[in-house]
Amino acid sequence: MKKISTLALALIAMGSLSMPASAQVNFEPVSSIDASGWYQMRQVKSVQNSAVTSESPKYVFSNETKGYSWFGTSDTQKQDATAFIYIDKGAVDYGIQNINGKWGKSKAEATDTRSGMSINVASAEDKTFTVGNYWDDYKTGIMGGFGSSNTARFQFSKVSEETLSKYDVYTVEINGDITTGSVTSNIDANKGTKTVYPGGSFFFTTGTKLEVSNFTAPDVANCNKVISIDTDNKKVSVTYTYQLAALVEQAKEAISHTSAGYPLESSESRTNLQNAIDAANGTGDDQMKFTKLNDALTAYKKDQVVKMPENGKVYVLTNVQLDGTCYHFSYSTGRLAAVKDKAKAAKFVCRVVNGKYVFVNVEDGKYLVVAAMNGSGTNSGKGFISEYNASWADLTVSKNSLYSCFNIGGRRFTDAEKKDPNQQFGNFIINKKDGTFNGIDKDNYNKTDHTTAFRLEEVTYPNTVTFNTVNDVEGVSHLATFSAPFATVVPEGVTAYYVSTADNTKATMKAIEAGKAIPANAGVILTSTTGTEATMIPATTETAADLTGNKLGNSAGAAKTIAADDHAYILSAVDGQTAFYKGKVGTTLGMNKAYLTLNEAGAPEAISMNFGGNVTGINQIVNAEQNNAPVYDLTGRRVVRTVKGGLYIKGGNKFIAR
Repeated sequence: MKKISTLALALIAMGSLSMPASAQVNFEPVSSIDASGWYQMRQVKSVQNSAVTSESPKYVFSNETKGYSWFGTSDTQKQDATAFIYIDKGAVDYGIQNINGKWGKSKAEATDTRSGMSINVASAEDKTFTVGNYWDDYKTGIMGGFGSSNTARFQFSKVSEETLSKYDVYTVEINGDITTGSVTSNIDANKGTKTVYPGGSFFFTTGTKLEVSNFTAPDVANCNKVISIDTDNKKVSVTYTYQLAALVEQAKEAISHTSAGYPLESSESRTNLQNAIDAANGTGDDQMKFTKLNDALTAYKKDQVVKMPENGKVYVLTNVQLDGTCYHFSYSTGRLAAVKDKAKAAKFVCRVVNGKYVFVNVEDGKYLVVAAMNGSGTNSGKGFISEYNASWADLTVSKNSLYSCFNIGGRRFTDAEKKDPNQQFGNFIINKKDGTFNGIDKDNYNKTDHTTAFRLEEVTYPNTVTFNTVNDVEGVSHLATFSAPFATVVPEGVTAYYVSTADNTKATMKAIEAGKAIPANAGVILTSTTGTEATMIPATTETAADLTGNKLGNSAGAAKTIAADDHAYILSAVDGQTAFYKGKVGTTLGMNKAYLTLNEAGAPEAISMNFGGNVTGINQIVNAEQNNAPVYDLTGRRVVRTVKGGLYIKGGNKFIAR
């Protein structure tokens, strides 16, 4: 086969010599660009890419595979409408537009409006031009920003009317209350790009019958969307209309949240949003009200000054992906896992320690730690420890850029693992694909396939004790029982007691030593001098009290059904008389309560209480007819006959008549 000379190849590339028909490429360089219209474009000399020559040009086309560039480069010329660009000749400069509607600026990057640039003849003989300031091939199939207008060379070929006649060219417009966005068409007759922006064009095979169903456009929150086709003027239009009422409801929902992760109740963004909601419900122009409300809602969601997790609050920890996919922390597999089933979500009670946050699983009292990869970190990377250790359990919580979310971080490696000190600490991060944990040492890291964003959803849990007001127990005004699966701190103004001994004659309560914590799964009696409620928070450095021989049972972590062999006495008030009454078999005691156990022959129906001294007696309630000792009522008057259910004194002991 006869070889073609280098000179011939150069002449072919510049359109001065024809190749055989079987290999001919329809690119005929022009010597000037005097009018706006559709062109093809190629590069014949590059600064960045030495492989670009007149013999091996790079053809510019509409590239949809590179999200950051809309002008791609190819070794071969595209044979469909993606090879076309539109040149807009202004009075003093030019604009180059991709068929999808994006304009190239000085660095061939996408902008939304026409960007004036220079297109100057570099060589009339070679029919080459300089373009913009930095148009050049990136070596990676992208028309980018290296080079200079004095070095890189381009050629243009006018798209003929005959070629254009093969297409029905439809421009795209977006109008109404929203004027930005895009339209997509995936039908086979579309020979250009699939997605087109305002001012861009679809190229359909001539004669294609179009229907609205051939097109899609993004939904816009709180807007109605209508797609229409104008066959006479060759336009595809999308019209968006604000739905003010829907936006008001969205704003109301957002401002209703006052828990962790949301703007402070005193914040300016919350005040402005409330004002915008009020204004939206008043008179005035709906479009203006929509804009102001939308701006206020956006500012509210971007506010970085938010309420932090609080002492004693109980939370479900939920990872939030950028597309809304959610994973909840769970221990259903015996180690920390991320699950989509919220029914399996663990609940964590929070304690704030010197600016750090400790989260304790309310089910078993385990402390949350970073779930490390490959079994590294403490406890083989299981994501929990049984005993408090500040270096692992004290976690950091910082505002994530995602609305209402936090970053949660902590120690990832042991000293023995000798990791880079900069990697010793990191945030929890979860993969969207399968909910697995990953390693990250950044503060805020949200990508399409994984995020460090966690929402702390506040949930109800009975670690806030409600005291009963009593006036018939000596020395006590507020009384309650308590237990929990985790060790708890005795709050200020509260005293905790346990029952050290109990028989048919007397039950003795003993106060837990000040500064000591209530052990996990231990029943106690609480008295308060400060109020009707107290929130019980997890213990950390506090030593648990020794409650050996405690006669109080518990329902820590779950409600308890009373069985016959529990021999349970439940704290109650009957006919205004506060006492421990024999529990009825089959009844239910609520979660995190305590009850007295008294397994004695001839045990009474109820036991009264006396908090008069440091060691307080819970005295047996006896039947008045048991002996001949005199009986008195509470005013000190002697009585001959008792009334069932009445409270009396006999032999120095209180009792309830049966």
